[in-house]
Amino acid sequence: MGATTSQSAPMTSVVTVPRYSKLVRSPDVLSVGTLLFRDLYWDVQVKPMGFDEDGLAEDLVVSAAINRGLHTLDSAVGTYISIEILDATGKHTVFHNESNRATIQEPSECFMLCLCVSRREMEASSCVCARYNEFTLRCTLEKKQQQKKRPRLLGNSLKSDAVLEPPQVAMAGSHTLTIGSVSQLRAALQDGECAYSTHFAVGGSTWYLKFCPRSYKLTYLYLVRANKVEETPVTTAEFSFELEGAVNFESQKMRHTFDRDNDDFYCQLEQIGASPMQEDRLVVRCCLAIIMPEEIPTAVTLCSESVLTPTWRHACLASLRCRRQVQAKLV
Repeated sequence: MGATTSQSAPMTSVVTVPRYSKLVRSPDVLSVGTLLFRDLYWDVQVKPMGFDEDGLAEDLVVSAAINRGLHTLDSAVGTYISIEILDATGKHTVFHNESNRATIQEPSECFMLCLCVSRREMEASSCVCARYNEFTLRCTLEKKQQQKKRPRLLGNSLKSDAVLEPPQVAMAGSHTLTIGSVSQLRAALQDGECAYSTHFAVGGSTWYLKFCPRSYKLTYLYLVRANKVEETPVTTAEFSFELEGAVNFESQKMRHTFDRDNDDFYCQLEQIGASPMQEDRLVVRCCLAIIMPEEIPTAVTLCSESVLTPTWRHACLASLRCRRQVQAKLV
């Protein structure tokens, strides 16, 4: 007889990375925790990479790797793992990476999953809790085996008469991204870098917004569907943007088909220039609806919000850069 899918319950662990201000100034690898899953230890580490003229790391690499010195790798076969960097509340995903479902196929394979993020983008996306000088990671480990299908000898003659109700999925929703200071964000980020919203779910997919305050003196707003390792169906969405504060603007409804090769849509915000603005706060609201071939009566609507508040570090670094630019001009 054929075997059905066998899996253990996933294990989720939330890890706090302390002493952030010291971490970003040190080239050393920081071990932040060890996870035990199915008799196998996984080491969670953070590695600062590259350092700018201020002595701060350009990037942070978060990794989860099998500790091969403690156990054999037999129990690692079929293990799935994901790494998330959460917002300052420690509740919502901002940055995310995940392995293949059953990445490790042979016991001899060595496995490490990495998530590399820009330090400036992580700070600009309000992932660092300034009060406690820390940020939060979430790691999920799960054991899965590929399902073995039994031969269909009897065709469809043994179909079940049971009718399964489809789960309620939000087919429409909105997400609000509040930016406390566009000018501070522009000063804290380098050209082309972005601030990220937290993730939100609509239509069975995960989405997030990216705000790029300056890219070749232009400002861009992105709607991104988070890629999943598993095969993701093509999704067509209709959406619009509303801006309040620094500028007041409401776009027309736009439509885009998201797939693995086209996972984002961007628009240029011509209303936001490089010159200083009297009103520095900006509220961006994205209204999103999934286009279905037929109406789903169980559709529900969800609303969510991200708030980006520049930390004291942004203001200090921006002031330092301005002083250096003035000094350079005087020379």
